[in-house]
Amino acid sequence: MEYKKIEFSNSIIKDRLRIIENSKYKLKFRTFLESGGGQNQLHYHSKINETFKIIKGKLNIVIDNKEKILITGNEYSIPPHTNHMFYNKSDEQVIFDVEIKNPGKMINALQIMYGLTNDGLTNKDGLPNNVFHTAIGLNMMDAFSPKIPYLLQKGSVSTIAFLGKIIGIEKKLIEKHCIKNY
Repeated sequence: MEYKKIEFSNSIIKDRLRIIENSKYKLKFRTFLESGGGQNQLHYHSKINETFKIIKGKLNIVIDNKEKILITGNEYSIPPHTNHMFYNKSDEQVIFDVEIKNPGKMINALQIMYGLTNDGLTNKDGLPNNVFHTAIGLNMMDAFSPKIPYLLQKGSVSTIAFLGKIIGIEKKLIEKHCIKNY
């Protein structure tokens, strides 16, 4: 099978992702994070495990409200239900790989969320302005905020995402933003 290079970027987070591997069991991508870039909200996943491996530079990562600095060669795994976020406080680009076990639809979610950002359809934090787009993206990413009870988020996000799928919004997002034949 011929490998098709997939890269996409997010101007709010100030990163670029390059897909290295994508299968039912594992998604691996290289992240190029610019100085001053990164996430600004803690989040967690209920099912997925993420492993960060630093290729070059320093990555600041917050795990359950404790900040760590990962440097070239460091590797750190984040199990499900662990609050986390990452950012780059250094003056140089940081390059790191992220490996996600059992990614579900994570690759589609990333492409959709990044595409909506590039289309100017998100707020300053990178969340879509449209509630269906937000629910579909978060549902695909298995992403939750520690500020809202899990069951409340799971129920409302799943319901809105399901409605978005039924009325064709999810299909349109995939057709517009997701690279096919990977």
